[in-house]
Formats: sequence, structure tokens, C-alpha cells
Amino acid sequence: MSLKLINLIFKIGGLFAMSPAKIEKNGLVFPSKAYSLLWIILLSAGISVTAVYRTTSYKTLSTIGLMLQASTDVILFILNISTILVTMTKKYEWNKLIDILKILKNGSEDQNVFWFTPFLATNVVFVIIMIYETYFVIQIIGPDFFNLYAIEYFQLYAQFIVYSMIYSCLKMILESIQNISKAINSLKPNQLNNSPLKKIKSDFGALAQCVEIFNNIFGWLILLLIGFTFFELLTCIQYMIVGKRNTLPAIIFRVMFLTWLMVGTFNSVFICDSVEQKVMNIQLVAYKIVANCTDDREIKEMKKLINAINDNLPHFTAAGFFDLNRKTILGFFNALLTFLIVAIQFENFKVSF
Repeated sequence: MSLKLINLIFKIGGLFAMSPAKIEKNGLVFPSKAYSLLWIILLSAGISVTAVYRTTSYKTLSTIGLMLQASTDVILFILNISTILVTMTKKYEWNKLIDILKILKNGSEDQNVFWFTPFLATNVVFVIIMIYETYFVIQIIGPDFFNLYAIEYFQLYAQFIVYSMIYSCLKMILESIQNISKAINSLKPNQLNNSPLKKIKSDFGALAQCVEIFNNIFGWLILLLIGFTFFELLTCIQYMIVGKRNTLPAIIFRVMFLTWLMVGTFNSVFICDSVEQKVMNIQLVAYKIVANCTDDREIKEMKKLINAINDNLPHFTAAGFFDLNRKTILGFFNALLTFLIVAIQFENFKVSF
């Protein structure tokens, strides 16, 4: 993953005060507080106007449907505002994170001329999904569609910027772990050099600090992303089960949109899990090297390295509420299934009376 890609994401996100504007030699450039506050005011005003237009459609929803839709709208709004506030208030953390990523990058830059491809491709997918939604929904409700959903396009693109920032930072962390893993695997028992060991210990210390800062910046945002995905998935499923307009275009859009959300949300969780798994593999390799060493000095140095690894294990969390690993996804779907069963039973109970 290239720092150029992070810089590109920052430039686009910086236009909406959703990210630092760009990376420079002397640090990061941030939108001013006045600019950030302006976006908060504009976003709040736009959502307030939209809420007024949506009042009529909200009245047609069932109790469960209204609760799910309101939860989805509120969480998305909080996510957007939180993203702006994180950008505005965590300047030091952002600067430190980028500085550490540069150190772990070892000054080398990706020579791939297509470094922008992942961001470009995901932008194209996002635009296709939004165009498809506009095409079939506008045929149902007419021009009122823009009064109801225009601001949501901006909100969802802001969410996409958050996805992109999280993904690009995590990929750089994962690549750093892979580089450390290569360095560990290149060590040979009884042929250890003190210089590589010091470099590996230094990189692990930097990595631990990087993960801590990452949790500080993105912990709440990841929690909100998971919450939004949860309620949006419930809303779509509930609508497809009890909705009256389950046309093929509507089903296709909901499947496309849910796939987009789940890939964006859970891809980061999988990367967090991959980082932890690779560190565990590095631990095993280090223990094997110690077991095969016969030189007391080298054994002592390797034990210092193992202690450094054990003291700096990466640990990703969603604002401290739960760990980000594969168990997170299992818990997500377990809660989803439970809530869905309750919602269906409530709808059936309501119909019976």
C-alpha cells in the first residue's frame, strides 16, 4: 500500500473536512476548525430538512420498521459528524500515525504505477450502485426522490471515505508486519547478527504505538460503521420480508448495497485479524530459533526480541467495547439472527390482532 494512496484519499476527504487535507514534508495539513464547523452546520441543516420531507414516509412504516429506519439514520448522522470531529480534534494523533507509517515503510515507496487502482475501482462501484438506485427509485416516487435522498448520497460517500482511510492504514500496518515476518524468517540459529534484531525490536515498538493510535482515531468510527451495517442489514431484510414493493430492481439494489456495506465493514475486521495472526506466527518462528540456538549470547538476544514481541502485541478494538477479529463477525451475525427472529415474531403478532 502506498502513501500516495493515503495522500489521494486525504485530498478528497479534506474537501468535506472528513480527513486531513494532505500529507506534507512538515506534517499533515488539516481543514481549519471554522471549515469543519461549517460542514457540521451544513450537514445538520441538510439532514433536518430531509427529515421533514421523510415524515410522511415514516408514518407508513410499522413500529419495527420505524425503529430500524430511525436507528440507521441516526447512526449514519453520528458517524458523519464524528468523522469531522475526529479530523478536527486529533491532529497530533494523525501526525504521529503517518510518521510511524513512514518509519515502518523504511523510506521505500511503492513503484507500482497503478497505486490508485483500488480507490478508483471502489469509487466506480459506489457510483454504479447510486446511479442504479436513482434510476429505479425515481420511477416509483418521482422527483421527490432528491428531496428525500440527496443528502444521503453525501453521507454515504463520506462513509466511503472512512472505509478508505481505515483500509489504507490497515494495509500499511499489515505490510509492515509482513516485512518484519520476512526479517524474522531470514534469521538463522547460531548466525544471528545483533543489528537486525535491534531493527526488528524497534519496528515492533513502532507497530504497537501505531496500533494504539489507530484505535484512538478509528475505534469509535469502526464501532459506528458496524452499528450502521447492522441496522441497515436488518432494515433491508425486514423490508424484503414484509414490504409491499419487493420488485426485482429493488431486491437487486438492496443486495448490491448490502454487499457493499458488508465488504467495506468486514474487510477491515479481516485485516485486523490477519495482523494478529501474523504476529502469532512470528512468535512461533522466534521460539523455534531460540530452541535451535546453542550460543548463549544469541539465546539471550533472541529472548529479548521475544519479550519485545510479547510486550507489543497488536490489539485492535472497536472503541474498547470488543476486539476486532473473526469472532466479531460471528457475533454480528448471531445478534442479527436473534433480532430478526424477534422482529418477524413481532410482525406476526401484530398481524394476528
